[in-house]
This record gives sequence, structure tokens and C-alpha cells, in this order.
Amino acid sequence: MPRIKGAGNSSGCHTCRRRKVKCDERRPACGRCERGNRECEGYGASHRFVDETSRTERRAKRKAKSKASDDPSAPRSAECVQVVRSLNPDAVICAELGLSAFEENIHISFLLANLLTGTPNSSPWLELHAQDPSPCAQMSIRALGAIYFGRVHHLDETTARGFEHYIDALRNLNHLLRLSEHATSVTVLKSAITLELYEFIAFNSQSGWLKHAGGVGKLIELQGPQRFQNTAQRNLLEGNRVTIALECLIQKKRCFLEHQDWKTIPWAAGPESKILVFYLHDMLCDVPGLLEDATNLQHSNLEIDQKISLHRDLSSKILVQLQTLYEWRVLWQQQNPDSCYEVPTSTPDHAAFSPTVFYFSTLSAANEICFYNALLLLILRLGFQVIGPTFASTYPSLHLLGMLDYGPLSPPGLATDAQTVATEICKSVEYHLLHPASSAAAFFLLFPLWLAYPAFEPDSKESQWLSDVMRKIADMSGFEISRNLGGRGRISTNS
Repeated sequence: MPRIKGAGNSSGCHTCRRRKVKCDERRPACGRCERGNRECEGYGASHRFVDETSRTERRAKRKAKSKASDDPSAPRSAECVQVVRSLNPDAVICAELGLSAFEENIHISFLLANLLTGTPNSSPWLELHAQDPSPCAQMSIRALGAIYFGRVHHLDETTARGFEHYIDALRNLNHLLRLSEHATSVTVLKSAITLELYEFIAFNSQSGWLKHAGGVGKLIELQGPQRFQNTAQRNLLEGNRVTIALECLIQKKRCFLEHQDWKTIPWAAGPESKILVFYLHDMLCDVPGLLEDATNLQHSNLEIDQKISLHRDLSSKILVQLQTLYEWRVLWQQQNPDSCYEVPTSTPDHAAFSPTVFYFSTLSAANEICFYNALLLLILRLGFQVIGPTFASTYPSLHLLGMLDYGPLSPPGLATDAQTVATEICKSVEYHLLHPASSAAAFFLLFPLWLAYPAFEPDSKESQWLSDVMRKIADMSGFEISRNLGGRGRISTNS
């Protein structure tokens, strides 16, 4: 439980007191912090919240680390040096140094090479953030690098180090957010996003990443859409629109990204840079508002005439949204012909769900179709919830072209029930998890699989198979959040 901790009797700066080292008390910033390239937090009296739960966890991790260091089977410095020398006989390495000095670089290199590789508009900002020498950037990237490396390789000591880095990074970020001159900086925004990714990997609870996603959304909203018109900033925005919208969706609250300015201004100078999948993201940003309206309609104390009017307006918006989604699907098929094919499964695990699977021409094509189906599930559920039995999900597709070949995938308007749509998502799992960029592929499966899960009966073979898949994603790709498939934070349209 958190408690309030007051300042002690030491007269040193807050940074040195926190690090439990002697401070030279030079003002306004102490020399020890300056020589160590640390931010001096000053000398004023302060009171702060200390999370005792986190402290207890850190003590437990230190004990585990101490036990691991006493393990006679663990590699020693001399052995590590021999490994390096076998790779480079001319290398000059101090025997006492071992590989510990290179661990953080190894973690970060592994992170950049694997976490988001193969996904558009995600990796560039993370690579640039890793090159930022500021303490805020380096603390956050060290935390993410260690936790990701530790989770993927099942190394408890490295994972524990990631927890420690995270506490330092979070403290530093909170400090900068209280300073108006830093709160809206690109470094602070990237650090907040980095720690949001950390939450996906470190914990199976959704509460952490929801808070970070909400915070990232506030930072972006405060800056306004004009701030995101250059390529780097626009990529940063686009790489986070989905998680911001998902946080609003789970909280059943309207998303500021539904406003037209956020869908147009960042791409105004180069409309061609807004590729087709970004229009799917536009539609996702509209759904939280529809869900909020549906919840308000159900629980409001309006007069019957007002309820009828609001119900009519909301029903119309849902049908328009469904029609827009179907039109997107036609356009996608025109631009991506013959991009999906059905083959027998090559893994016994998948045979428990279906004897055949979908393979795609590219990972981007697979991600886009899964995202389309996830969005279709959301809108279909909203339609049945709000409109009821008279909801005709095929009607918005009647005007669309009928001569396109959709291959093994369902044409727009023909997948009218949740299980059919969810099955299409599940039949792409094998392709995603066997793809060379499996971490990135698994990351982009999380949202579609969360939405596919409720389409099947709780005790069915399909739901059991999905639970096994999500555990496999956690074990293989490091995303602990996937273990919470049926958790309290599951995305739902239920009011």
C-alpha cells in the first residue's frame, strides 16, 4: 500500500539522498550529480508517495538475484571473456569485466531488432528514442530493454533489473511532467510511450497500460494535431492512435481522436502518406463514442420521445460506420488481390481448432485483415445491442461491387455472425506466430484475439484453444498482458 514519506534530516540534495551517497551540497545543483550526468532534484523539503508494494517486490527480486549469483552453474567472468575472445581473438578485455558492462547494450539491441520489427510507423520512433542521451529517454529504454530480454529468454535476474529500471524511469518521468517546460517535450512523450510498452510486457493486468495509454493520450491531446505534421511526429501519433482508442473503448468514454481535425491535419501537407490502414484507425477512434452513447441511452432518465430520437440517431451512426467499413474492405481487396490463401495447417496445435489456416503475402496484409475483422466484431456487437433483432448487417453492403474475388476470406456483408468473423481471425494465428517477425506479429494479434474470444462459448474447444494461444504468445514473445485474455479489462460492448 502507498504511504506518504517525509524528508529526512540529511541536508544533501534529493537525488543523492535517494541514492544514499554523500552529497557535496553545491548549489543550485550538486557537483556529484553533475559529474555523474544525473539530474539534481534540488534541496527543498518534500513529501512524496512511496509504493510499498513496489518496494517489497524489489526486495524479493534482489533476493532472487543474490541466489542466482551464488549458483555454481552460472557463467563466470572468465567464461564470458572466453566467449568474446572466441569471436574475436584480438579483443583486449579485462578479465574482471566480463560481459556485465555490455548487458544493457545487448538488451537494447535485441529490443530494437525484434520488438516491433516489420511494422510500419512503430520502429523508427523507438530507435530514435534509444539514441536520445537524456536521462529520461535512457532510463525508459533501459527498463523496456531489460524487461523484454528477460521475458523472452525467461531470465529472472534480467527481468528483476527491468523492474528496477522501471521504478527509476517512472520517478524521473513524473518529475519532468511537473515541470511545464518539459511536460510537452518529445522526449517526455516518447518515454511515456516506452513505459506503456513496458506494461504490456511486464504485467498481465491491464490497469498499468490503461493508465499509461490515458496519460499518453492526454499528452498528445494537449499538443494539438498541428504539432504532428512532420514525418517523425506523425509516425509517433499513428503508432499510438490504436492504444489510445482502445483505452477509451475499455473505459467506455469518447476519444478526442474522433474529431475530424485529428484525422486530417497531421496528413494535410502530404495526403498520400495516409495509407489505407490508417483509415481503419480513424474508424476505431469513432467506436468509443458510439459505445458511450449506447451506455448513456440505456441508463439515462430521458423522456420516451428523447430516447426514441437518440436511439434513431445512434442506430443510423452504427449503420453508416458499418457501411464505411465494408467500403474500406472493397477498396483493400482491389489494392491487394490474391493476398490471402488457405492451406492445411502445419502445426498439431492449430489442428485442434481448424484443419486449415490462412497465409498472407505480407505481414502487413495479415495485420490489416485481422484489424478489419476485429473492428467488424465491435460494430456488429454494437448493432445487435442497440438496434436489436432487426439489425440487418448485410444491408449496408448491398450497393458494393459484387465481381471481386475475395479468395478464402468472407466478402463484406456475408460474415454476419460473430463466430464466423472470429474464426477468420483465429485462422491467421499460425501465419503470425511462424512469421520471422513473430514478436511484432504477436503484438498485433492481441487486439483481434481479445475480441475473438467472447464469440465462442466459455468451455468450448475454441475458447480453450484461444487461451492456449495467448499463453503461448506470452511465453514466446514476452507479452505478459496476453495471459489476461478473459480478465476484467477485456474489451466488451456490454453496458
